[in-house]
Amino acid sequence: MFNITILIFKFVGVVFVALGNAINRKIASTIHRYRYNLVDSPKNIVIIGVSFAGYHTAKLLANSVPTGYQIVMIEKSSHFQFTWVFPRFSVVKGHEHKAFIPYGPFFRGAPKGSWRMIQDTVLEVNTRTISLQNGVKLDYEFLVLATGSHASSPSGLNVNEKNDGITILQRLQNRIQNASDMVIVGGGPAGVELATDVKSANPHKNVTLIHSRKTLLNNFGTKVHDVALEALEGFGVRVILGERIQTYSEDDGRVVLETGEEIPCDLSVRSPDWHPGWRLIRPKVRCAGQKAASDIITALCPDAVSPSGGFVKVKSTLQIADDRFSNIYAAGDVVASTGPKNGRSAIQQAEIVSNNVIRAIRGQSHTMYHSNMLMEGGIELTLGLDKNVIYLTDGLRDMLLTSKSKDIALKSESCWKMMGAKPFLDEAWEAAQ
Repeated sequence: MFNITILIFKFVGVVFVALGNAINRKIASTIHRYRYNLVDSPKNIVIIGVSFAGYHTAKLLANSVPTGYQIVMIEKSSHFQFTWVFPRFSVVKGHEHKAFIPYGPFFRGAPKGSWRMIQDTVLEVNTRTISLQNGVKLDYEFLVLATGSHASSPSGLNVNEKNDGITILQRLQNRIQNASDMVIVGGGPAGVELATDVKSANPHKNVTLIHSRKTLLNNFGTKVHDVALEALEGFGVRVILGERIQTYSEDDGRVVLETGEEIPCDLSVRSPDWHPGWRLIRPKVRCAGQKAASDIITALCPDAVSPSGGFVKVKSTLQIADDRFSNIYAAGDVVASTGPKNGRSAIQQAEIVSNNVIRAIRGQSHTMYHSNMLMEGGIELTLGLDKNVIYLTDGLRDMLLTSKSKDIALKSESCWKMMGAKPFLDEAWEAAQ
């Protein structure tokens, strides 16, 4: 009880600090709005990738960058993709559109001309320029790499347009609905959530969860494993720990474990331990693993890219680990880090990157990023369609809270509001239908 009390007090302290910082930023951005002036040929601060890390970096910079600079975001997707809900929306129908949030409203209140966005793909990064797929070349004074990691359906859909994303989720819903014997490989958050969602919505299905380790959700504490295992078994999911799949036969519709055991299967889903990367291959969904989307930076600074997973090595200032390119930063899932990789850590890194870009413009020394476990190391896990578990830790102590949830769309509405958009109004997209 004493440890829990300490943890709660520490968490409340972190929340108050975050609120104070938000108030200070709001005041500063209001003043900045009247000081910033658009000029001809501003210097570009280019941000490649506009998910949690890139989007927050861009907003913070747009509300603080001095006259003479402009934020240029390059993003291949038409909408912000709220990937956390993709596994849920691959099971539950009628909410797919809520996972795709229109870009733009997040910058409401930013000075006119302080930012612009280009929907395109970056082909090449050079010392002071980037090349886009449409043939345009852009100069940059500073560059922020926030490209995330490669993932495909359902945790990353690998599509650029909202309609295509909705179609993929609907196809996944139908495949899961039509399956009788489903095997999920990987007992991380996505695997556990998908298994409990499927059985919660379809109690008659046979669902087997196979995990190569002896504990589920092994990036977290044993308390999370215990509550997840209890929930899975309570739903009737067969859980196999410490085992791997040896073969999957498309013709016979079965998976074979290394022990030789055969399990009936007409739909197989593979999910890595931390952040799922899934690829649709008939008649199963297979995991491609998590690999950082760092291809565009590899040719420029190969020594700064890890050969294992392609993650970008960074200094504590989140500048890339190559002294030749002190004006290039990285944030989010693309970064080589031993800390958590989630939306919260991406936002924390965005604050450091935006601060350091401004400090570099002013000729000031950089600040350093330190992972805050209390803010970044926890997890909110769904265990079926109506139960949530929140896990908090500071690295020394931990606690677990359970609650009932009536929000079938999870936190979609909150995310739309956080991004400045009115749930679930997407006028430009609706007009184009």
